[in-house]
Amino acid sequence: MVDNIKDVFRVIWEFRGSGFYLVLYFAALIYLFITEKNKKTRFLLCYLPLLLLLIYLSPVYYRVYVLGIDAVGTYYRNLWMIPIAVTVCYAACRVISAHRAIGAVIVCAALVLCGKFTYAAAESVRAENAYHVPQYVCDLADEMTQEIEGVEVYACVPLEMLFYLRQYDTGICLLYGREAVEPVWGYYDQYYETYELAETLDWDEMLELSRSPERGIGVVTYFVVPEGRDMDSDPEDHGLVRVADSGGYILYKDTVAIEHIKEVLKDTLYMK
Repeated sequence: MVDNIKDVFRVIWEFRGSGFYLVLYFAALIYLFITEKNKKTRFLLCYLPLLLLLIYLSPVYYRVYVLGIDAVGTYYRNLWMIPIAVTVCYAACRVISAHRAIGAVIVCAALVLCGKFTYAAAESVRAENAYHVPQYVCDLADEMTQEIEGVEVYACVPLEMLFYLRQYDTGICLLYGREAVEPVWGYYDQYYETYELAETLDWDEMLELSRSPERGIGVVTYFVVPEGRDMDSDPEDHGLVRVADSGGYILYKDTVAIEHIKEVLKDTLYMK
């Protein structure tokens, strides 16, 4: 039980960020408890979040959640149910409404003192596009078009591209996602093992997996390969065609897989 309590507070400690976020929230909560008269608002922003927080802090709930719901490190997501941002913003508006100039000064001072100037931070990087993802992801994704309308595109991409591609285009399906690369989840994926972790990319082994008849029309039609990747043979010797390159990555289209899809869908509405 003691270990459960420690785990709960460890998650909160990791969730806190710089610490000011939670300080502002509890300050806003106290202010609303004192000043808010509307019963519905008090219930939604004061009583209900505190009830959720008490449940969250319960070692019994932690034990039930980890053992019966999800044991892969997502307990922190329970904190998303607490309306922290809404409460802080609402309280700030109430302060300004009640105290006008002085309230505005207090709120502005809190924002300045509790935040940081993002554009001056050492880690700040100018966005390459409106999507705030690397430009090479956009360039390569734009080339991943399925020849048959209505058929989803399946692609195999390296790890560093994994978290950006579906942010840009949800119409592109991936063979493996975040669950395959989080060590704490203990998840094994043969595609990821063969394509990403192997020192040398074995195209015979990879294409045997990606072109498996069991995948039906979900066979992989595109592969993104980093330039300089060790490979056992030339991709074009296996029916892959080089379509584009961007940012140090090469995009290959699997013509054999596309022909397989056409064969599966022959005499269906997709091909008419």
